[in-house]
Amino acid sequence: MKKPIVGVVLLGGALVLGLIGLAMAQTDNHTVTVQVLAINEAAITGGDLTLTINTATAGQEPDDAVDNTTCDLAWTTNEATKKITVETNLAAPTFTLKVLAQNVTGGGAAAPEVTLSTTGANDFVTGVGQTAGGCDLQYTASATAAQGTGSDVHTVTYTLTAG
Repeated sequence: MKKPIVGVVLLGGALVLGLIGLAMAQTDNHTVTVQVLAINEAAITGGDLTLTINTATAGQEPDDAVDNTTCDLAWTTNEATKKITVETNLAAPTFTLKVLAQNVTGGGAAAPEVTLSTTGANDFVTGVGQTAGGCDLQYTASATAAQGTGSDVHTVTYTLTAG
């Protein structure tokens, strides 16, 4: 008979301790704010590129050098109405360098092929807004026989800006 009394006492003690614990419990809270600022990022993948013009058909101008596999452009923006522009830093290029956006993803539309010059930034991809996207870069270099030999070194800059 002693065993049931011990069990009741232990059960009663646990119940009392549990009620005391409930009576002493406290809660608190706070506010957590998630703030998202403007994000406008652009990056070129693939590194530097050399276009070599070294062939021609007799009686015709040299063949263009074209590369559409080496470099890509990626961007992320969480703002509406953006565009990407392109320009070169080379003040007086001897040879012609053009760039075209191909296979545009994530919204936006490729502008027509751009002949790079320092006359200012040219539209490259327009209608970009609140997206992560990208495109393949197709570069085309051309020269005439009368221009002779040599090289132009361009620093090509892509800018994600207000559209």
